[in-house]
Amino acid sequence: MDNIPRFLFYTSSVILASSAFILLSSELLSVVNDGSTTGTILFFIYGLVYMNMVMITSRRFMRRLNGPSIAPYIFGALIYIPPAGWSFVYTGEMGTSPVIFSIMLLIACGTGAFFGHRIGLKAQVKFQEQLRKYLEQDERLPDELKRPHDTLNKN
Repeated sequence: MDNIPRFLFYTSSVILASSAFILLSSELLSVVNDGSTTGTILFFIYGLVYMNMVMITSRRFMRRLNGPSIAPYIFGALIYIPPAGWSFVYTGEMGTSPVIFSIMLLIACGTGAFFGHRIGLKAQVKFQEQLRKYLEQDERLPDELKRPHDTLNKN
């Protein structure tokens, strides 16, 4: 992978964002598992948040790559690990087992990785077209505007 610094930055940021979200909202896990209407809505909100987290990160990372990559699936796994682990560690008033929550997270992160990869490929094409237009515009400039420092006095 040519973009190792970018990849490391993205991986550290997705782990941090995923961990922060689950830690700040861990009190809601007891509501998610109680089976009420509010719990069901929160269950789907958690899924949407984590799916979008993976999808947005994947799209942004893949935009500057050239061709397909496994990075979205790595991001999905790294976003999945903190909340799944925390749901097993956190036992504050949880009425049911955290397995259902972990399965939902797995589906949400997998779906986000799949769609993030597809959207990332489309973003690559758009980015490359914009870059090509920009470079063609640069070639149409007159020579005196391209390198104005060449005509300066040598003193």
